[in-house]
Amino acid sequence: MKKLSFKEIFIPTISLFIICVVVAFLLAGTNELTKAPIAKIQAETSQAAMKSVCPEAESFEAIQDDPQVNAGYDASGNLVGYAIPSVYKGYGGDVEIMVGVGVSGDVTGVEILSHEETPGLGANCIKEDFRNQFVQSDVQNGFSVVKDGTGGENGHIDAMTGATITSNAVTQAVNQALDVYNSLEGGEN
Repeated sequence: MKKLSFKEIFIPTISLFIICVVVAFLLAGTNELTKAPIAKIQAETSQAAMKSVCPEAESFEAIQDDPQVNAGYDASGNLVGYAIPSVYKGYGGDVEIMVGVGVSGDVTGVEILSHEETPGLGANCIKEDFRNQFVQSDVQNGFSVVKDGTGGENGHIDAMTGATITSNAVTQAVNQALDVYNSLEGGEN
């Protein structure tokens, strides 16, 4: 067995170290260059989701107690509802949603912000016919998933075929948002 010399060990080691440092600086630079555009896109997506779930609102203002929750105001400055983000664990990962809740406690809309659910099954949670089941009034007791086709009323949500875990995740995320609404000052029904 041949003994390696100092030169045979030192030169490759230094070369790899220099390559790693250069790559690290390039990644840091790329991160810095893309940070602002990514933040801008996220803010625009969030604003669009808030407008979608609280359609009567002309403007939104973060609530001091919970800066992620936004109160929606009409053109006259009257409070018309809240846009409340929520996250719950689905089948493939977290399901992030935005829920609109009117001042009387009715759900005015649900938008799926991100998910990692199975394409063709759980990913169907983004479809309007599933999300619109949540647009109900008088849901003080929250929502529950059913498999008998009675969804869309009395707090019942029809489970998506082959995606009960995702259906439950979205439902629980909406229920969490309703809990946030109920905990807001003046949000008690």
